[in-house]
Amino acid sequence: MAESKRCNVVGFPINHSLSPHLFALVHEHLGLSWEMPRKISTSDINEIFDLREKSPMLITEFEQMVKLVTNEIKGENIDLSEKPSIEIYKIIQEYNGVLQWGSITSPLKHQLENNLVNCYVADNDGVRYAMTDGHGVVLVAKQFGIDFDTNPVLHLKGGGSSAIATANAWLSMGGKVKSLKGKRYLPDELLLNCNSELDANLYVDFDDSSNSKGLVLFPNYSSELQTSPHKIDGRWMLIAQHILAWAVLFAPEEQKNLPSLDLLFKRLVSLESLI
Repeated sequence: MAESKRCNVVGFPINHSLSPHLFALVHEHLGLSWEMPRKISTSDINEIFDLREKSPMLITEFEQMVKLVTNEIKGENIDLSEKPSIEIYKIIQEYNGVLQWGSITSPLKHQLENNLVNCYVADNDGVRYAMTDGHGVVLVAKQFGIDFDTNPVLHLKGGGSSAIATANAWLSMGGKVKSLKGKRYLPDELLLNCNSELDANLYVDFDDSSNSKGLVLFPNYSSELQTSPHKIDGRWMLIAQHILAWAVLFAPEEQKNLPSLDLLFKRLVSLESLI
């Protein structure tokens, strides 16, 4: 059977990534056939288009576990009636003609001209990229009860690509941002709009060094779940940005059929426990 597409997770280091699990789980939820997702370890974004090998052989045990958690854990689809406005970048780029869907992580997110990206599609219509990290944080905030009609305040630590995307997305939704001192700073032009002195509705800590007693999202995730009621596990952000990648780039026609964040979180955690 000829493979229809390759789903890749690209970056360095990459072994820890749970994005291949999400590719499998969302395909299974939608009833779409899928190949074994591939991890590509590279620090050069141009290498993702030079894939000569076929996808790894689908591991029977993994496939069975994906089907098991999908069948056993039921829930609602996501409501994206107010889908965020996420820019799609289309570029001229040579590739080997194989249909690819990919998630991009560090250090590749800033290597496409002046654009920040975390996902891509390469097909007969060309190569397209998007950045869903920022609006992924917005989705997580809504999941945990934050109402953007109240102009909520975000305290943000970090200055990398995900932090920049998060600040921009939060501001675009009418929220306010305070930039906290961390390992890196936001760009000067963005810092001008990130000077709120109000108390935070949410802290997002891209440095993983926050001592806040308020509601904190740690974008990084480990083998152990964050279980404190005031600490949001990084899997939530990973799931949110992945769902948005499907909605705006991978398969916009499936937007109404995508699983909710809560459903995909439960399935992901269950799948991890089986592996």
